[in-house]
Amino acid sequence: MAVAAVMADPLLESRVARLESDVTHIRSDIAQMKLDVRELREGVTDVRQQIGQESGGVRQERAGLRDEMRKEFGRVRQELAGLRDEVHRGLASNRIWMLLQSGAILAIMARGFGWI
Repeated sequence: MAVAAVMADPLLESRVARLESDVTHIRSDIAQMKLDVRELREGVTDVRQQIGQESGGVRQERAGLRDEMRKEFGRVRQELAGLRDEVHRGLASNRIWMLLQSGAILAIMARGFGWI
């Protein structure tokens, strides 16, 4: 009997109707949020795929650059080895000239001092 009296209250009925309406709005908001989350997941998946493709391209470019650098460093090493040989030959040539000049000066001095 008390339950019937409470249920007959028009104020309570309007509150329940308002709660039902609010729950309906909440359900529709949650459904929209689920759709948004699905779209975000798809977007993230697309971004991941694009990043994967780009990183593969970057890896290939890096490998090509590494090979190119190795070739160039090899060429530079060869050029430096050639320069080193030229410097050694130049130093040997300079030593020979210095010895010849020193010998010539000593011969002139020996002649001047009457040693020869």
